[in-house]
Amino acid sequence: MAENMEEEMRIENKTSDEDSMSDDSDSSESDENKEQDEAYIRELEKELSKNPYVYNKHVELIKKLRETGDFQRLWSAREAMQQLFPLSEELWLEWLRDEIPLVSEQEERDKVEKLFENAVKDYLSVPIWLEYVQFAIGGMGSDDGRQRVTDVFERAVTAAGLHVTQGANIWEAYREYENAVLAGLMPQAGAVVSKEQEEAFTAQSNKIHSLFKRQLAVPLMDMEETFAEYKEWVGGLVDPEVEKAFNRALAMLEKVKPYEDELLAKHQMQEPSLLEAYNKYLDFELLEGDPARIQCLFERALQENCLQPDLWLRYTKYLDEKLKIGSISMVAYERALRNVPWSAKLWCNYILMLERTSQPFETVKATMDKALAAGFTEAADYQTVWTVYCDYLRRRINWNADHDKELEVFRLSIERAVDHLYENFGTEGDPDASLRQFWANIEARHCSNLERARELWNQVMQEGYGSQASMWMAYYHLERACGDAGHCRRILQQALNSVTDWPEYITKAYIDFEREEGHLEQYELACSRCEAQLARINERRAKAAEKEAVLKEQKKQQRTVGKAQKKAEKGQENVDISKIEKVQGKDTVTRNSSEKLVGRWSATVTGAHSVNATNRKRKVEEDDGAQGFKVPALPGATLPAAKKVKQDEDLSENVDHGEFVHHDSSKDNITAFVSNLNFEVGEDRLREVFGECGEITEVRLVKNYKGKSKGYAYVEFTQPSEVLAALKKDRQMLDNRPIFVSRCEDRSSGRHQTHFKFATAMEKNKLFVRGLPFTCTVQDLEAIFGQHGKLKDVRLVTYRNGSSKGLAYIEYENEETAAQAVLKTDGQKIEDHIISVAISNPPPRKAPQGQTSQVPTLGSGKKDTEMRGKARTQVMLMPRAVQRGEVKPTKSSGPTGKSSTSAEPHSSGDTSNTSLSNADFRKMLLK
Repeated sequence: MAENMEEEMRIENKTSDEDSMSDDSDSSESDENKEQDEAYIRELEKELSKNPYVYNKHVELIKKLRETGDFQRLWSAREAMQQLFPLSEELWLEWLRDEIPLVSEQEERDKVEKLFENAVKDYLSVPIWLEYVQFAIGGMGSDDGRQRVTDVFERAVTAAGLHVTQGANIWEAYREYENAVLAGLMPQAGAVVSKEQEEAFTAQSNKIHSLFKRQLAVPLMDMEETFAEYKEWVGGLVDPEVEKAFNRALAMLEKVKPYEDELLAKHQMQEPSLLEAYNKYLDFELLEGDPARIQCLFERALQENCLQPDLWLRYTKYLDEKLKIGSISMVAYERALRNVPWSAKLWCNYILMLERTSQPFETVKATMDKALAAGFTEAADYQTVWTVYCDYLRRRINWNADHDKELEVFRLSIERAVDHLYENFGTEGDPDASLRQFWANIEARHCSNLERARELWNQVMQEGYGSQASMWMAYYHLERACGDAGHCRRILQQALNSVTDWPEYITKAYIDFEREEGHLEQYELACSRCEAQLARINERRAKAAEKEAVLKEQKKQQRTVGKAQKKAEKGQENVDISKIEKVQGKDTVTRNSSEKLVGRWSATVTGAHSVNATNRKRKVEEDDGAQGFKVPALPGATLPAAKKVKQDEDLSENVDHGEFVHHDSSKDNITAFVSNLNFEVGEDRLREVFGECGEITEVRLVKNYKGKSKGYAYVEFTQPSEVLAALKKDRQMLDNRPIFVSRCEDRSSGRHQTHFKFATAMEKNKLFVRGLPFTCTVQDLEAIFGQHGKLKDVRLVTYRNGSSKGLAYIEYENEETAAQAVLKTDGQKIEDHIISVAISNPPPRKAPQGQTSQVPTLGSGKKDTEMRGKARTQVMLMPRAVQRGEVKPTKSSGPTGKSSTSAEPHSSGDTSNTSLSNADFRKMLLK
């Protein structure tokens, strides 16, 4: 027995020791977790101190502080977030429910009441109003407690009592409160009721009856049950007016039920956007025309679509045009711009509303400063806001009274606007110079300051607007209205020599002006100048038309030659090469040797080898087997079907030397063309990369004459579907360089059209990011933007060598996530770089200069410099040895019978006009 007792004591001591060790372990683990939480909190606070406009960081900090129970820091974090962003219903309820249990003194109660006031301003929320009235009921013990409760209830039913699906909760809470008050006034059984008690009881009963009457006149869900409760309360003696109002409300409820059912269905399906359904609902309510219901529905829509500028614009427009209550409109604009500060239209309407309601200049100016700090993405947005503000400043000026101060403010502001737009966006900031035109008109018409007006117009003309007839005519009309005939004549003469887009407009204005103001000599001088200028312009137009006609003819010839070449390659018919050369405008018999050299170079570029060139190559090989003088062919160049066996041998030899890669055009549909390759990438590496797309038949890497890669290759598959898989690798990085993957197409025929890979219109689910550090990677961007929603794609814009341009495109799954991400990331700091984030809306793509010009057909007689402007190089391609001989003029009889002079190269060798071989050129070079 003693042994058993000792064993039990030993087990008990062991258990006690284990529990003690477990407690110590839990304590140490808890301390470690606290340290980790504190480190994480400090990191979040540090990040927010650098960039406070990151919405998710605020949310994460509040969540972590709430977990740790540090309520003092939690209050500060919530207050800092509320200053920058409107808080959602969930964030407000969480905050309020944390603070209400801590209230013990009147000062703390007042603090929480201020929180409620801020909460109900952000969005319409029935749960927040219910919390508010419940909190107010808890303060009934104060002197004016009952009156404060009644005031809160009245505000609640005004704001949310018309909410079709949730408004009944507010009404029922109100009636329950008033019934409780009525029960308190009911006398005890057997007690003598005084006249004052009876009057108080009757007044309270009438108040409840009024609440029933008001509620039953509103279309609310389950209003039949409320009517049944009313009948029971009045003992079946229903007021006819109440029943009539109930029937009208019930009929309206039947009309709005389809819209409510659609919203409910979308909620249940968890659709991300309800905007379309709300817009249909609003269209119906606007036809009905009840302002209170319309305003309530707008508030419901905005609660769930708070980041939609168009919805805020529609709401504020309704308030401005229908309600026309300045205090309500001002609150709505302030809320709108807290949610969508990037909407320039909202800022403009806000400024106009402030002017309409006669707000002080300081208020409008402060609003303008906030608008400029909002960070618009487009120059047009800044121009629009500046224009509205300058219009407002002009309307402040009373020209019939002392206006020096207002005029000075206008001048300083519009000058600031012009400088701001030009410094940030160049001439694109104000593409029509509208602000300076407006300023010049004010100076000339109202201030009689023509010198300043002319200075402004001269600045405009010197910035590149001098070729536009409309700008000169605007300047002329201002001078015509406010200036003198001499300046008008000078303007028209300058315009005549400068305008290129519509000269007829200027000539007509010039001649009409001299008819009205000038004498005979001035009129005749104007007519002669206009006639001479129009003649020069018509001559240029004729040349341009002729050039365009030549280009069209050359394009047609290119198509004809391309078809003939394809038929020759496929062996469908025998093509006479001399006919092709005739179509191209060649004359191989009469050309001099320098023309032959250039012709041979051009023929190699286009892949159309002539019979003479083939014979020359064979002659060199038969003589001494040397390579001779060769011009390397472009990748993908094809040869005619004639002499197929010999050509195949030549091609295999060229592949060994890296000078030529043959591609069979019949396999275009199963071949991918890869370019912009790193020069160190070999065929094995390409097989490894594209092997994921399917079975590879052959990889042909194009090399130079030294055997080194030229940076592009052909990857041939077995199936066309495998090429589609390969195209998905376009722009992917390979050895720190983006590769370009495209279909293998014949681009020499002129039928190929380049299609831009990415969208060129607005994509509301895609963000454009600029100002990134050049060291930022795709992984960094995924980490930064992934926390704001699910990413669909991240594309870092790079140069051809793989170096970052500091730009990126971030694509989200939906538009709402992208809109929130803009709000939370625009202006964020990344490695000492403040990034700019906006919805992707690229400007219209302009055709590259000279794109309409086609490459001249071989032998067309036009030099490259005549067709496409200045040539890429001014170096003559003819070897110097060919130029050594003395050039002697020879006379020949032309078609008219008159002698003409031509120049031919003179040498001691062969002087005939037959084609020179590679060996001939080698002899001349080695001479």
